[in-house]
Amino acid sequence: MNKKKRIIVLIISILTGISVLTASAFLYKYLHQDQLSLDYEYLNSISPDQLLYYQKKYPGNWKDYIAVLSLLNDPYTDDHSKELSLRDKYIKTIIAQLESNKQFADIDWIGINRTEKNKIIKFRRILEYYTIYNPEEYGFPVEKAPTYDDTYGADREGGQRRHEGTDLFNKKGTNIISVSTGTIEQLGWNRLGGERVGIRGSDGNYYYYAHLDTINSSLSINKQVNKGDLLGTMGNTGDAVTTPDHLHFGIELPNGKWINPFPYLKVWEYYQFKNE
Repeated sequence: MNKKKRIIVLIISILTGISVLTASAFLYKYLHQDQLSLDYEYLNSISPDQLLYYQKKYPGNWKDYIAVLSLLNDPYTDDHSKELSLRDKYIKTIIAQLESNKQFADIDWIGINRTEKNKIIKFRRILEYYTIYNPEEYGFPVEKAPTYDDTYGADREGGQRRHEGTDLFNKKGTNIISVSTGTIEQLGWNRLGGERVGIRGSDGNYYYYAHLDTINSSLSINKQVNKGDLLGTMGNTGDAVTTPDHLHFGIELPNGKWINPFPYLKVWEYYQFKNE
C-alpha cells in the first residue's frame, strides 16, 4: 500500500472509529468494486467442512492452508482438470513447508509455477481482507439451532425469480439475532419479506432478515446494532404465509450482488453452538 492510500486508511479509521485493518478492507472494496464479486465467488467456493477442519487443527495459520488447498478448486479457472496432478504436487510441496512451521511469508516457491504461486497469494490476501470466516467474528442469526439446506438459486414464483438467500426453519417465536455490528437501513413490512430487518454491516455488506413474526420494538432506522442483538422473532409473514415458520436470511454485497449465505452460516453455526 502506497503512502497516499495509508493516509486515506488512517483518516477513515479516525473518522469512523473502525480499526485500520477494517478501514483498509473498505478502501480495497471501494477501489475494486468489479473485483468484489470475484472475491466472494472464491470465498463461497470454500468447503465449510474443510475450513472448519483447518481452523480447529491450525488455529493460528488456517488461512495459509486454505489458500494453498484452494488451488484444487480454483473458481477463476474454467477447466479444473487441467494440470491437476501438477497442482497436487505444488500443494504437497507447500503443505510440507507449512507443517514444518514455516510462515507463509517465508515459503520457498522454487520449482512452483509463477501463475499458481500468484493464485495462492491472491487467495491468502482475500482471506485476510475479508473477515467473514474468522472464528466467532460473526454470530448466527437464529438463537436455537434450526434446520436448513442450500436452496440459493432455486425457483420462486414459478420460475419468475430466484431464491437469493437461505431459509432457516424453527418454531414460531424463536429469537432472531444480528450476525454482525451495523446500522439498520430497512425496517418493517414489504410484500415478499413481510416483517423484515435490513442491516448494513460494519463490513459493508447488507444483511437481510425476513418473514419475522415480530420485530424488536426498540429498533429504528439508522440505529446501531451489535452482533447478538435481538432483532425479532421467527414467523412466516409476507409471501411465506403458506410455508412453515422460518427466517429468510440474505447477504447483499456493496455492489448490489446477492450471494449464497449457506457456507458462511455453516461456519457461524459451528462457533455459535460448539459448546452446547
